[in-house]
Amino acid sequence: ATAVVALALPAAAADAGRAPAGNAPVPAHERAVVVLPPRRGAIRIDGRLDDAGWRRAARIDDFVEIDPGDNVPPAARTEAWFTWDSDAFYVALRCHDPDPASIRASITDRDEIFADDWAGVIIDTFDDEQNAYEFLVNPCGVQGDLRRTRNREDVSFDAVWSSAARRTDTGWEAELAIPFRSIRFPDVPRQRWGVHVFRVRPRASRETISWRPVSRDDPCLLCQAGHVEGMAHIRRGHGIELLPYALGSQRAGLEPGALRWRRDPVLGDAGLGVKYGITPNVTLDATFNPDFSQIESDASQIDANTTFALFFPERRPFFLEGADIFETRIAAVYTRSINDPLVAAKVTGKSGRTAFGALVAVDEHTPWVLPFEERSEITTGGRSVSTIVRVRRDVLSESHVGLLVTDRRLTSGRGRGTVAGLDARIRLGEAWAADAEVLVSVTREPDDAALSAAFDTTRFGNRGEHTPAFDGERFTGTAMRASVERNGRHLTTSAWYEDFAPTFRADNGFVTSNDFRMGGLWAGWMFYGHDGAWLERVRPQVMAGRKFNHRGVFKDEWLAPGFWVRLRGQTNVNGSFLVSSERFSGVRVRGIRRWEFQASTQFSHALSGGLSARLGRSLVRDRSAPRLGRERNVSVWAQTRPSTRLRIEASVTAFRLDEIDGSRIADQKVWRLRGTWQFTRRLFLRTIVDYADASRTWRIDPLLSYKLNPFTVFFLGSSHTLARVPDASGSDALRQSDRVFFVKFQYLLRM
Repeated sequence: ATAVVALALPAAAADAGRAPAGNAPVPAHERAVVVLPPRRGAIRIDGRLDDAGWRRAARIDDFVEIDPGDNVPPAARTEAWFTWDSDAFYVALRCHDPDPASIRASITDRDEIFADDWAGVIIDTFDDEQNAYEFLVNPCGVQGDLRRTRNREDVSFDAVWSSAARRTDTGWEAELAIPFRSIRFPDVPRQRWGVHVFRVRPRASRETISWRPVSRDDPCLLCQAGHVEGMAHIRRGHGIELLPYALGSQRAGLEPGALRWRRDPVLGDAGLGVKYGITPNVTLDATFNPDFSQIESDASQIDANTTFALFFPERRPFFLEGADIFETRIAAVYTRSINDPLVAAKVTGKSGRTAFGALVAVDEHTPWVLPFEERSEITTGGRSVSTIVRVRRDVLSESHVGLLVTDRRLTSGRGRGTVAGLDARIRLGEAWAADAEVLVSVTREPDDAALSAAFDTTRFGNRGEHTPAFDGERFTGTAMRASVERNGRHLTTSAWYEDFAPTFRADNGFVTSNDFRMGGLWAGWMFYGHDGAWLERVRPQVMAGRKFNHRGVFKDEWLAPGFWVRLRGQTNVNGSFLVSSERFSGVRVRGIRRWEFQASTQFSHALSGGLSARLGRSLVRDRSAPRLGRERNVSVWAQTRPSTRLRIEASVTAFRLDEIDGSRIADQKVWRLRGTWQFTRRLFLRTIVDYADASRTWRIDPLLSYKLNPFTVFFLGSSHTLARVPDASGSDALRQSDRVFFVKFQYLLRM
């Protein structure tokens, strides 16, 4: 069923004290259509809705609360207006509030608004119920933009758009202008977009207010969007974007074995990024001598009692844009496997229901993460060329089939790895879905013993026929994953199976282990509290599974009953009790029993925090003597906002592993303090202090940042490492051992 809404009312007609008129409630699954008139009159993006351009814009005000209420009238009224011109899509929002003093708002860096009040739009420009853009704003006008793939959100997405907001006596108002050249859409004469309008009002509960009703029986959010029509003959244009940068840095440090300070020469570098809109939905990106350094260093992680490589998220803008196209359930694409590229280029886009992407990069220092049954091996060396190709065809509703090919080969001609495979996700009715993925890898190892000199010598393969050393061996391997899941109002469940051959590798991915077959089941049942109850939701749940290697040897089994609870005060608590036995290094260790617990709260805008804990008997991953030990792994974090401009975050992770008799095996702690003073929406000063007691090192990273937009930026910063350094007498003292100063300027030119 479709309810057609074509409203063109002046903004002045909105009366904060008057209930919406002429808009009867629309049941969930009924698809409203709003016909948008073109802009008639000027619009200045300043947060004031008195411009002439809004007077004949399409208006909606039939909002409902979808959480914690179930499509019920909201406690606060919301209105929205839409219009467009040849350059942009415009949105205005008026967020009434019965208690304006309770509005949560901070002047913060972009994409850090989600503890505040916020509102905005989700636009499915291809109306394919697969992917969408999210453009959101808080009452201070700070932007948040994300890329949505079905129900997964990617906050790393950035676009150039305009926004402004202001607080009023009755709530707050906002304006958004989204240029067509910042998004992709079909190359057709008339557009039809799926649109959601959301507002989040965090108070005693985190109230989510939506233009369209959303059914809890249907996990597909984009399938329940409204629609906007009327935009005709709009063009993204074929403009070129240039992104030049200049970087200067100087490093200094203590000379090895001495206390003399050594200063390196000041280094300068420059590079260029180029973006060309081939069509409204196809983009070419290229970068020459790119600066792929990270302004914010990776947070320290504890690596005690693990034998596998640690994951660090991608932060580099070139790889983040369009990253959703390359995603699959098996992590066959991990762009940090392209470590130090000299040049890179990619094409991403969508034609009809087919999305595609191709990426090529030359890497000066190639990293290797090699998976084995019980460990990962890591090394770096050699120049390589990586090629990644992805094609995904949307079918039915919220479903797709896809093809992925990755290839990495050393330019020396010795060493290459290719992965190819198919994947699919099919929605089976309203609540059920199934997905599957099959990959085949073909590996020719480098013939370079120096690269693998530090590797463990344990052989691999079904018959132990291969050595870990880089000795030029050739082999193939397979990996597959399949699952069936149900997401409904009460019952949520999934069953899954994975099978990774001992010879499967993904050189351009993040696959840290192989040689296993495992399957599992997860199920939970949701109970809902009545409106206004302190207990909003309760879900008892259970997870179970088993794992074997490819020789049929038992490796692991687990049963973990648990619970998840959401309370008023934006407080979440969940926990489980794990019962397990695991075979490691040939020894089956029984009696693994431990509690796992997490809690978080944002009961106050000024103070929030949380903790996680893992306590009990765990496997000690000592390859010479696997055994039970007592684990205590606790993380605590807190955040305070003393003012709208200052934010202080602190966290500590403490890991301790003891023998059953109480003697110590491992004891590590990592401390992190992060303080940010936001002068304006564009200018901030941030300092991070890290301490890792295992290495007894401190790291202090101050940074001054100015962002005209996500791509036009200026950074002035430094990084300081302090460590215990022995003097001539042999006694050690805390001294600065390394220091880097840097300055970077990058400017986006749109032509």
